[in-house]
Parts: sequence; C-alpha cells; structure tokens
Amino acid sequence: MSQIPDPKAVYGIDLSAAAASAGADTWVARCAVDGDALVVDELASAAEFLDLDSTARDDVLPALAERLGGVDGPSAAGIDVPFSLPAWVLGDRTWREFVAATPERWGVLDEVDDPRDLYDAVREAADPDAGRPLRRATDDAHGGQEPAGFRIKTQTYYGISVLLRRLIEREGVCVPPALPVSTVDGADGDQRPRLAVLETYPASVFDRLDGADRTGYKKTQRRHVEARRRNVAALVDDGVRFADDAARDCAVATDDALDAVAAAYAAARNYRTALDQDDDPDARDRLEARIYA
Repeated sequence: MSQIPDPKAVYGIDLSAAAASAGADTWVARCAVDGDALVVDELASAAEFLDLDSTARDDVLPALAERLGGVDGPSAAGIDVPFSLPAWVLGDRTWREFVAATPERWGVLDEVDDPRDLYDAVREAADPDAGRPLRRATDDAHGGQEPAGFRIKTQTYYGISVLLRRLIEREGVCVPPALPVSTVDGADGDQRPRLAVLETYPASVFDRLDGADRTGYKKTQRRHVEARRRNVAALVDDGVRFADDAARDCAVATDDALDAVAAAYAAARNYRTALDQDDDPDARDRLEARIYA
C-alpha cells in the first residue's frame, strides 16, 4: 500500500494555444478529493478561472503557469498536451535541460522559431528505420498523435516552451517521470511535491472507462452531445462528482470542459502511482515523458 497521501486539490487543464482565443478555448477543472470521490468544484474557461479580461495566448498561458505554480500542496495537475518530443530530438540533454532551453533551442533541431518550424524540422529529420520516429513510446501505447504533428504542433510548442518551462522553475514542482520528485527542491521528506504535473490524454481516459466513447464526442450534433453525456456518466460511475448541476451541464455542453474534467480524473487516479514509480522510471520515459490515463 502506498504511503503517499491523496492530493488536497487536483486541477485538470484542456490546453489551447490559439493566438487570440486561448483563454476561451482552454478549460480548467478545479477539484477536491473527498475520500474515493473527485469533486469538481469549479469548471471554467481559463480566462474566467484566472479572472482575465484578455483571451490572448500571450496573456493567458503565463498567467496559468503562475496560478498553477503557486498552488498549495500537495496538489496535482493533469494537462492535456504533449510534455516532450521523441527522445532523439532531445539529443544529449535531460528533459529538464530540454524544456528550460525552449523556445530558443529544441534539442538537435536548429532554427525552430514557431510551431510550423517545429513541424517541418521534426519531419525532415525523422527516420523510423534509423531510430528517429515521429511519435513517442507513450503515444504508441495510448493511440496519441505525433507531438509535432500538424494538428497539435501549436499546443506542443507553447505547452512546452511557455507553460511547462515556467512550471519547472517553481520550487516543489515535479513532472513524473521526466522530472522525478527526488530531484525537486522543496519536496518534503516523504516524497510529496507541492505540485505534481502529469501529462494526460482524455481520449485514452475514455477508452478505459466502461460505457464511455473515446471518439465521436467532439462536435455539436445530437449524437455528439449524447456521447458527451455518456462520458460524463462514466466519469460519475467511477467516482467523479460535480458540485452543482451547472458544472455537470457544462461538461455535457462543451467538449473542452469535459476534457478538462477527464484530465483532472487522470491526474487524481494516477497521482500515487506516478510518485511511487518516480524513483525508477524507464530511461526513455525520463526523456519523452508519459501519458497517464
């Protein structure tokens, strides 16, 4: 039995990096642990959660990093964004060195100045036959997309270079297994960080929940709404509670809000496991990070 206690608070973030609308399209679920239940106390867009007038990426992502980096511990945050790139991209750096060097230097890639440059550089240098794949091991395991692929290159670029880079500068923040708690300043003697940040992937969460739909819940037609309703019900059946009907209705109405709840669920369910395994992670996971579902 793990001796690591549950976190006091859990945050789920479905991250958008849209230049003008990141604050409206990023959603945050703020939750509390109540025995075996995860209680969604607040479910809001990032701009509302942060009480910002702006929805611009340049305002929202630094403010979100500041808020998460300053939470009381022990807490956990699940974020739906790739935390790293395939190991070969990092070159001879540790994960922390790689993240700290972005956005100026992306591992072995040169002259990467924006998400499109990242996409082009990774695809040009990749060669699966030579051990340079486009996806990480954890992407293969969870059916995830290429971190620098066309669809999510912007989230990856800004998620790493803005959000994660700022978070790892804060005392007491670990990112298992890439940044183990044993290497973090400010973690106390029983290996509890102030904040554990876990990479999550809502599609993989729903793939593992009875009665949930991994796909087909992202659009606005009736069948998509019904799929979201089933996903909410599956989360509730596995211990998620909503503090009020408005939050539950929001998760049914908005797929980004639902994904934020799924990210919080994954962080809460994997918190102890992530910290228990933190001292002896797979060498590749130390570079590529790991999806927790």
